[in-house]
Amino acid sequence: MTALVLNRERVEDPMDVMSKMDAMREAVDSVVQTFEVQFGLKLELDGMPRAPEPGDVHFGSTIALTNDEINYQFACVASTEVTQKLTRILFAMEDDESTPFEDMGDAMNEIPNVAAGVWKAKREKSANEQNQLGLPIFLKGNDWIKYFPRGVNAIAQRLSGPGGISLQVILMWRYGTIAGGNQLTTTNTAEANVKPGNHVPVNVLQEAVQAVVDTCRIQMDLPLEVDPNPSDPRESDVELGSSIALTSDNGGWNLAVMANKPSGESLTRTLFAMEDDETPEMEDMADGLGEIANVAAGVLKASRAAAGQKVQLGLPLFMGGKSCIEFFASGIQGMAQTVRGEGDLEVHVILIWQEG
Repeated sequence: MTALVLNRERVEDPMDVMSKMDAMREAVDSVVQTFEVQFGLKLELDGMPRAPEPGDVHFGSTIALTNDEINYQFACVASTEVTQKLTRILFAMEDDESTPFEDMGDAMNEIPNVAAGVWKAKREKSANEQNQLGLPIFLKGNDWIKYFPRGVNAIAQRLSGPGGISLQVILMWRYGTIAGGNQLTTTNTAEANVKPGNHVPVNVLQEAVQAVVDTCRIQMDLPLEVDPNPSDPRESDVELGSSIALTSDNGGWNLAVMANKPSGESLTRTLFAMEDDETPEMEDMADGLGEIANVAAGVLKASRAAAGQKVQLGLPLFMGGKSCIEFFASGIQGMAQTVRGEGDLEVHVILIWQEG
């Protein structure tokens, strides 16, 4: 069935595929409604649902919706030209006016942020699903579409509108919990020295860092040392990584495990017991870093439960480049902590959250 991306180790039941097609139709309807209200644009279906097409994807935004039984990732993606057009429309810019990354990120984040709320309400009525919403994360590039995590399925629907506007709505999902961005001028990044009374989850960052350290020790017999001070994640030397949402009734976070390419290759070789001179493929690194983030998020979920906070896990998404941390959306903040291993191994544990 061409509408469905069946991940390498999962085959969906045909009846369940039909139920997800219903969910996809509701998600698409939510995006169409959002465009009419936010952009004043009428979008039409362009073809049938199909596998996501990464070819013309340069920018996008994604948001997690999670519940006890199923984890969704809801995304809207487009080319550079379309992203610029949408940005100019949303902010009433002139046709020849430049569109900085922060403006494009704000525009793209607006789509799933609003549409996901509409879709959440639709799922409550049609399927009695009680979903929790994550944070909208601005994405550059298409590596996260090329390298899906294991066990994840996806459907895409293309929408077209006036003036050459074309975008894809992508719905990804996985059942159960498997163990193992945009910095605007209005955004304040968390300071390393946090004053009492600020709503900065330093304790959650500490738990996340410990979760990554424990995961690497248990999964790979890899000892890691923690740098003492948190830092601005945008200053981290990263080229790739994996990000996963943790949602709760009163807010949530995105946990990212990121590294430069040599460190990513080293982690992958260790995890998959490769030879020291073997060069991992990008798909291997996506699997490896996704596995580390997924297991660490499960450990963090357990530590949050012990602290009295129930959270649900989203889907690990592979990030090529800085992507999810290069820019944060308005109201979203980030903090990073570095862990180091033998040689030049350096991993950055990044926590992204929203106030309120």
